Amino acid sequence: MGELTAAVELYCQPIYSIRSGVDPEVQDYEVLLRKRGGQSFLAAELVELIADQERRNQLRAWNLVNLAHFSRVRPRLTIDVNLDPWQFKCPEVWDYLQALRRVGPKINLELTERNTGTLTGSAAFSQILARVQGLGFQVSLDDVGSGYNSMQVVLENARYLSRIKFSLLLFEERDLRSKLLFAQAWQSLAASRNLELVIEGVENRSLARQLVAAGCNLQQGFYWGRPFPLMDLLKPEKRQWHPRD
Repeated sequence: MGELTAAVELYCQPIYSIRSGVDPEVQDYEVLLRKRGGQSFLAAELVELIADQERRNQLRAWNLVNLAHFSRVRPRLTIDVNLDPWQFKCPEVWDYLQALRRVGPKINLELTERNTGTLTGSAAFSQILARVQGLGFQVSLDDVGSGYNSMQVVLENARYLSRIKFSLLLFEERDLRSKLLFAQAWQSLAASRNLELVIEGVENRSLARQLVAAGCNLQQGFYWGRPFPLMDLLKPEKRQWHPRD
């Protein structure tokens, strides 16, 4: 296990709640698997990292140890753990989720965007979400509006979800007005289904303010904070909000 886990590290990125007249505050932290030092994995590198069951089991065991330690020290902080839906093809993932549920009540699941070949169809995905919900997890769906995570998938599965996330980074070539219209549309849909909406990819003050004016109060992005080591949150000093213009 040493060689594998020595190459990885858990990072996190805050999700902020921003409301007019109130200081921004952290809602929760998304946990990210990174190379040691913070660099992101390329898709091919991540596939190689967990190429066989033994390595997957090692990584999950390491993850559980770290998250359990974190939850003991900071039991009031909510963290969101990413899971790629392809992992549900591995029967042992359910043992992992049961162990993760025992780590503490302040752990939610965020399901990343997938392609149509990941699972057998929408019915299978709905069954998985129902089973995950049955374990007691709050579930987020990442990158809605792209790839498989379409509006139709959200509508079909809203009863199993607590949150959806819409990334502006997927629309970098669009003008600001178009981005705001997309964000407003997803906000309206989320509100109609009693879901939270997080806008990802917020990178400057002007955009953050316009999103708040459009009713998008949960935001994530470099303006609100870059990813940093999860274990930094265990340090005595409180991390302060330092926006980036």
